[in-house]
Amino acid sequence: MKLSSGLTKILVPHLKTQLMILLLVLGAVNASAGETSETKLSFVNAWIKKPMPGMMMTAGFVEISNFSDQTVVLIDVRTPVSKMAELHDMKMVDGVMKMRPAQQGWPIAVGETLVLAAGGKHAMLMGLQTSLQSQQQVLLEFKFEGLGWVRVNAQVRQPSP
Repeated sequence: MKLSSGLTKILVPHLKTQLMILLLVLGAVNASAGETSETKLSFVNAWIKKPMPGMMMTAGFVEISNFSDQTVVLIDVRTPVSKMAELHDMKMVDGVMKMRPAQQGWPIAVGETLVLAAGGKHAMLMGLQTSLQSQQQVLLEFKFEGLGWVRVNAQVRQPSP
């Protein structure tokens, strides 16, 4: 079927616009699936510990893999569900486990994975502003030096026994 030149002039720009919109949507879906295209970071198993009743704090966990060509440094965390969020680490000091805020952030070398897990490095969420329910999706945002903020959806769940 052959289109007239007038109809072609109308349809071709319209199809180009639709194609651009489709590519933008596909890019957004890829980023929300846990990998950012320009920084090549992957976020897997993001979750937040369901707080005990009456507790106004909890912790967030995730595995962040660096598939870029340079070391990246995780320097901050935030979420709309708490007044304050910090990167924390658990360390043994004089035979006692102590929790301390990360002072310099955490570097992730090329090809390495930073694991934020219970009993170690984690995102501490303090001053919860809402009650968190099991299976609820919560936005966590991680800031990387020189890269800015990356949004990750985390699921609220009970810790494994």
